[in-house]
Amino acid sequence: MTQSPQIATQTDHRNQGTNEKKQGVKDKCKMTTCGCVTFASLIINIILIILLAFRSTQDSCPDDWISFQNKCYYFSKEEGDWNSSRHNCVTQRADLTMIDTEEEMAFLKRYKCTSDHWIGLEMTENQAGRWVNGTIFNKWFSVRGNEKCAYLDDDGAATARCYTERKWICRRKMH
Repeated sequence: MTQSPQIATQTDHRNQGTNEKKQGVKDKCKMTTCGCVTFASLIINIILIILLAFRSTQDSCPDDWISFQNKCYYFSKEEGDWNSSRHNCVTQRADLTMIDTEEEMAFLKRYKCTSDHWIGLEMTENQAGRWVNGTIFNKWFSVRGNEKCAYLDDDGAATARCYTERKWICRRKMH
């Protein structure tokens, strides 16, 4: 049996309306999915920015400290004897500086200006030395003098009586 032209046209219009509704639902789903993806990307970017900002503050030195080769250095403005200078460093979660490389020596000499500064090296009677962390001084640089406590001056390292007042240099790892 054949359909009349009028019924066929009505069926076509209904099918076309249904197809349009289906297409509209698909378009809404696509827009919702795009919105969700965009929102998720925005949240991830915000989290990354916060984490990077937190990390950069963690990987820096406190105010009045100078960073060099993943370490932080404090050059005091006051003077003290060797023991009180070390105590001042320890209260700041640091210690008197050790000098591990020629680059570090050059950096310290450059930033200390003209003042002498205590460093974390103690000498013994036979001119053997020990750093404040307990490691033996390997004598890769010379130390002038015959006293116990070491300091840094324009010419390098020297020793003096530990009760002498000098500025000091603290060192700690970058956090």
